[in-house]
Amino acid sequence: MRIRSIGASLCAALAMVASPAGALDGAPASSHTWSANVALTTDYLFRGISQTDDGPALQGGFDYAYEPLGVYAGAWASNVELLPFGSPVRDRSSLELDFYGGFAGSFTNGTGWDIGGIYYYYPQQHEDAGPVGDYDYAEVYGALSHSFATTLSPSLEAGAAYSPDYFGEDGDGVYAHGTLGVTLPYAVGLAVTVGYLDVDGDKTTGALGGYDYVHYKIGLSKSFGIFTADLSWNDTDDGCDDLYAGDDDLCNGVVFSVSSSF
Repeated sequence: MRIRSIGASLCAALAMVASPAGALDGAPASSHTWSANVALTTDYLFRGISQTDDGPALQGGFDYAYEPLGVYAGAWASNVELLPFGSPVRDRSSLELDFYGGFAGSFTNGTGWDIGGIYYYYPQQHEDAGPVGDYDYAEVYGALSHSFATTLSPSLEAGAAYSPDYFGEDGDGVYAHGTLGVTLPYAVGLAVTVGYLDVDGDKTTGALGGYDYVHYKIGLSKSFGIFTADLSWNDTDDGCDDLYAGDDDLCNGVVFSVSSSF
């Protein structure tokens, strides 16, 4: 589970594919694009839930795109400190690795599209450390996005992701999300995201009959040279609070991060 929502990841991949590599000394632009990213954040929230027990995270990744085909692939990593649902025993996994790839492009009206898959891998997990199933799981995803050339440069994005065996071997998991973004004066970005997660429940939360919840995020961002600062308020409805009964602080928080891409 990663700090970047699937929607944010898709936007980044789409922008990377759509922008040709810069020509050097008049040479033709390369069809191959490589990039890297790094971030330091006060908390790692994924779909509204802290993955670091309200602690900080250091994150980074690499991306590759081949523009003629609109294909991309990448890897991303973060430290984690996970708390199994309904259990006070923390799992020993302290690392998350994500591997993803897909195709991105745009229609003639400028609407962007993106489809792909992602695998979430927790190499240090010991399944016998608590009453939970295997953390590793895969998802397929798709998203549409559009920007408008009007005042405040509004943009819209909507997408969904599906896993046949969600985190903790919990059966089918469906996630849907939407984001509205605008550019405020002084080049300050404002983004509002609403997401909904519905999980059937099996090995880890089967006794609860599965779970579902809505999460909300309101964020401000500003670039300073090669760095971007982001401040966001995050919250969820009672579905997440019920899931982490007695520790509902995992389901909300104010997060500050500094990131850079190169």
